[in-house]
Amino acid sequence: MNILKSVGRFFAGIFILLGLTIFIMSYFGSYAVDNVGILEKDLSDNFVNLVSDPEMKSFVEECNNNPQMEGCDEINSFKEDNPVLSKIEDEISGFSYYGDMMRMFGIVFFIAGLLLFIWCNGWLNGLKAASLTTFIGVVFSYIYYKYAIMGAITGFLPPEMVSIIGNWATITINHTLNFIMVLGVIFLILTVVLYILHHKKMKGKVLGNK
Repeated sequence: MNILKSVGRFFAGIFILLGLTIFIMSYFGSYAVDNVGILEKDLSDNFVNLVSDPEMKSFVEECNNNPQMEGCDEINSFKEDNPVLSKIEDEISGFSYYGDMMRMFGIVFFIAGLLLFIWCNGWLNGLKAASLTTFIGVVFSYIYYKYAIMGAITGFLPPEMVSIIGNWATITINHTLNFIMVLGVIFLILTVVLYILHHKKMKGKVLGNK
């Protein structure tokens, strides 16, 4: 039975961390969708960075300074109906549906882990273990979104692309970090409260045995 409960605790932790990861990712995607207007503006403003031909690049810059100049109509039309932007918008909009599904799956995995912890450890110890595991997961999630994602963007994408998606990515990540911080505060307080209750319960048992 002890071996079975040890296995149960292991999977409980896995389920909680998996559920937390999926849950946070769903909010990251939602914030990305909400901030797509920033991407549209930056893509339009930095359109010249996507042009590789020097002569064409110079012409686009002139059109940016003087949109009424002859021959700029096609450039302006292309910027408004940019196929790159349309593709990005389609991909992001499609996430709205999957984001809700991800959130639901995250909650299901989290509840499964919580129930496993309670079955293996009892009510108070199970809640305490689940809360502590969640808090640790939140800390690692904060570190990941704070450093890893933006580092990957600046490290693997060319500067031209970073100048276009940088603001959008930064604002989306900052919103996600704020959400993670709220989760962190909630589960930190909950973990401390549960540890106090557990300590009082153990102290009461000791006094009762004397």
